Amino acid sequence: MSPRKLALKILIFIGSAHLVGCGGYAPSIPKTTPPPNVAARFALVANFSSNSISSYAIDPQTGQLTPKATVPTGGFHARVIAAERSGNFVYVGNFASNDISTFAIDANTGDLAMVGSPVPAGGGPRFIVIGPTGNVLYSVNQQANTVSGFSINPSTGALTPLSGTVSTDAAPVELRFHPSGHFAYVANFNSGDVTVYRVDSSGALGLLGATPAGLSPSAISMDPSGRFAFIADFSSNNVAVFSVDQASGALTRIGQPVVSGNGPTSITVDSHGRFLYVTNAVDGSVNTFAVDVATGALTQSSTVSGGTNPVSLTLDASGRFAYVANLGSDSITLFTIDATTGALSAAGSPASAGTGPAWVTLIR
Repeated sequence: MSPRKLALKILIFIGSAHLVGCGGYAPSIPKTTPPPNVAARFALVANFSSNSISSYAIDPQTGQLTPKATVPTGGFHARVIAAERSGNFVYVGNFASNDISTFAIDANTGDLAMVGSPVPAGGGPRFIVIGPTGNVLYSVNQQANTVSGFSINPSTGALTPLSGTVSTDAAPVELRFHPSGHFAYVANFNSGDVTVYRVDSSGALGLLGATPAGLSPSAISMDPSGRFAFIADFSSNNVAVFSVDQASGALTRIGQPVVSGNGPTSITVDSHGRFLYVTNAVDGSVNTFAVDVATGALTQSSTVSGGTNPVSLTLDASGRFAYVANLGSDSITLFTIDATTGALSAAGSPASAGTGPAWVTLIR
């Protein structure tokens, strides 16, 4: 097995054309804004190997998680959870069964109830995300090399597939939108690039081109100002910074990549663009980088240990807490965040999750 294929297998199992028929969308795409400074009430965890979602109540003062329930997803290998904008519904991408499950959330208790049966997606839905209009869900299909779209019924949460798919390059693993809502970026693990798309007012994607982004791009994140993009390279163990052309969406590399830990699998930027966090699945570390808000340059400021195989990090909107999913140790680690330096400090004992937790979503 080639090194790249081996790395992709690790990424999956440790973590693990145009869209048409888009009538009924908002007439324009609103500029996205940072989430309100409100602490989350509930946490939901996608458990990759046990095909389930674990739910937790969150202590608003300490951030600690109290287990509530675990429910099956109805699919296989739950990889990621996306919350609908109102907070009434969440969606789970099931990598091995090639489908997406829908759940309604009780606003008072956080309890989950499945809505209908899982909806077929493309091969290997590795990442799902709600688009800028709020009424389209996008599925990044790693095995099919496509992005597919679904309209969201705001009353029932039900997903309706949109006709057509968008082609990516080889093994897409993550999609992020520019804060303006006008551009989308897909990291392609096997082809070593990021494909860039224009997003029209209906939510449809149109391919603009591709930018080389290292050996194995494994994650991408956008600066909240929209001026910079940050891309992790799983094989080279680094993070590269790119400037973003505000008119065309084009990416241009800035300087040399900065070293991360071994096997970076996720990048998370805080809502003010001051700090960037990287989970490193192979060596079990989490890096904190200070971001120069003028140039986008990264300076590593601290490193902490996560659990075994940390694969994703989620920041609470209050800016006080971070939650790391540790696939290898079946746990979620809580960190408090230093408001001045962005440094992480482990708080209490990790919370137990299902088998192979891969993603944490917070519900306000």
